[in-house]
Amino acid sequence: MNLQEVARKHKVSENFLQSKEDGLSIGATSIDDLIFQVKKGTLESEQLIYKLQKLRNFMVDVRTSTF
Repeated sequence: MNLQEVARKHKVSENFLQSKEDGLSIGATSIDDLIFQVKKGTLESEQLIYKLQKLRNFMVDVRTSTF
C-alpha cells in the first residue's frame, strides 16, 4: 500500500500525508488530542481504546507503506 492509499483508507487528506514523517506528525497530534480529551473527561474508556486502535492501525500502515 502506498501513502495515497493509506490516506484514503484512514480518511486523511493526501496533502497532509506526503511522507512517512508526515504520518508520525499526524500520529503525534492525534495522541495530543486524545490526552486532552482524557484530561478533560470527555472520553470514555471504550472510546479511547477504539481511537487508540485506529491510530495504531494508521501508524502501522504508514510504517509499512511504499512510496
